[in-house]
Amino acid sequence: MVYLCRRNHSITGLAGMSESEQFDVVVVGTGAAGLSAALAASVHGARTLVVEKAAVLGGTTAMSGGCIWVPNHHHMAGLGLTDSREAALDYIRAVSPDGWHNREEPLWAAYVDHAPAMLKFVEAHSPTRFIPNRDPDPYAEAAGGMAYGRNISAAPIRIGQLGPWRDKVRAPTSDMRISYEEVIDNFFFANPKRHMPRLLPRLIWRKLAGAHTRGRALTIGLLKGCLDHGVEIWSEASATKMRQHEGRIIGLEVERRGQTVTIAAAKAVILASGGFEWNKEMMAEHFPGPVEWTASPQSNTGDGQRMAADAGAQLDHMDQALVMGVTPVTYEGQIQGQPAADYFLPHSMIVNRHGRRFVNEKQMNIGLAFAEMDPVTGTPLHLPAWRIYDSQFAVKYPHAMPSKAVAGNHYQAGNLVELAGLIDVEPEALVATARRFSEFAHAGIDDDFGRGASIWDRNRGGDPTHGPNPTLGTIERPPFHAMPFKASFLGTKGGARTNERGQVLDRHGAVIGGLYAAGNVMANSFGSKGVGAGTTLGPCLTWGYISALSAVGAL
Repeated sequence: MVYLCRRNHSITGLAGMSESEQFDVVVVGTGAAGLSAALAASVHGARTLVVEKAAVLGGTTAMSGGCIWVPNHHHMAGLGLTDSREAALDYIRAVSPDGWHNREEPLWAAYVDHAPAMLKFVEAHSPTRFIPNRDPDPYAEAAGGMAYGRNISAAPIRIGQLGPWRDKVRAPTSDMRISYEEVIDNFFFANPKRHMPRLLPRLIWRKLAGAHTRGRALTIGLLKGCLDHGVEIWSEASATKMRQHEGRIIGLEVERRGQTVTIAAAKAVILASGGFEWNKEMMAEHFPGPVEWTASPQSNTGDGQRMAADAGAQLDHMDQALVMGVTPVTYEGQIQGQPAADYFLPHSMIVNRHGRRFVNEKQMNIGLAFAEMDPVTGTPLHLPAWRIYDSQFAVKYPHAMPSKAVAGNHYQAGNLVELAGLIDVEPEALVATARRFSEFAHAGIDDDFGRGASIWDRNRGGDPTHGPNPTLGTIERPPFHAMPFKASFLGTKGGARTNERGQVLDRHGAVIGGLYAAGNVMANSFGSKGVGAGTTLGPCLTWGYISALSAVGAL
């Protein structure tokens, strides 16, 4: 079916505007949520505008690994797998925080119901193609869990097809053209040299052809689909305020080229502006404690959350975020974080400021442990934390060693007591912790935190050539090394409260007409505890899709 764009006329409350400033749907943000929303709205006939604060497009999505968690998707058949709505919901209920089902169940159901259709829609209306991988559910042993199949990512795609827009796509933190599947399915980080002879021809071709992978590939495909369907896109256009008439959102004020432009939105404003990781005041309020090496665009300053609150929206889950271990890289002129895999590998462990382990280093939701607060002081319970390695790690995994180019990122000593002095942890505790960890490594069983016992631990990362446990290795041979484990935010997950149609709710639970939210600007129904490696991008894409269909009356 071919949909024709409809030009709307003046809107009550914003009469007298030029036609070029009037749209059916206005989307704020160009990450996965925003571009998914824009694509769905435009395909269904809505005249659509997307405004982006930054000079480049793609938001956090373009910087990401690009993994997408979608249960019961159509590519499972090619893997010989089956899934169901019931199994997916059983799994989500089983692994989500206690009590969340009381409020989040309608959103979980909407996500599970619409995510598979969203994937088909994106493939049908953009050049994006999705490839499944062997990433397990992080709690695969739980009811409804799967050993692999629910995670997918965008296939490599040429950026040249964007024409003049090719230089407007946000760059990743490092230009590594290896796909998500090539990394995960091959345990790539355990021994890159082993895989490079096979991968090198592909990488050379991708470089010459201008083909990109992971989150940037997803952005390129979505952007191309939007452009092909007539979406208008403004970069360096900061949304500052929403316009309301009799309680309904009817437009948006945007700062563009030094002027304030008022844009009419006949059907909806869809907020998809990301998190608030770079807003110091909001972070201090909701995440007290040190925040370093943030791994998202510096434009993620909570504009959507602020505008929603100003319009009377209820904000929720503001204390939820995706926190991971990262390695420092220089991006946009300053040190930022890039997700790291070094702490998955043997001969490494993580200790807190007391020199003791406090978490299964291999679990996906490791950030939950770093978010634990002292009930008395209200400050982080385990920070500062440290990654500890010995010479065995340095010899086997030199590519994963911390960079010495960043001040304070690498400490080395001839023994653990000396190392403890360098990083200010208790020497006796660090020595005892390393001794106990080494005993676990010899036995292949982590009696304290179960590292290496689950399907996720064994099949995702680690070193399959190392035994008896692919994630455990002794820490006993000098010299010893330490790297700080920062509380690194890939994205906050709190914001405007929405219903199962993506509509924003006010502080009394009523719908704010004409206002929708998707992605990290909404109150994420999964929160900090992801149910899969792609629990950020999966909901971003799906809630953008749901919001747009709802806004144009197609849901």
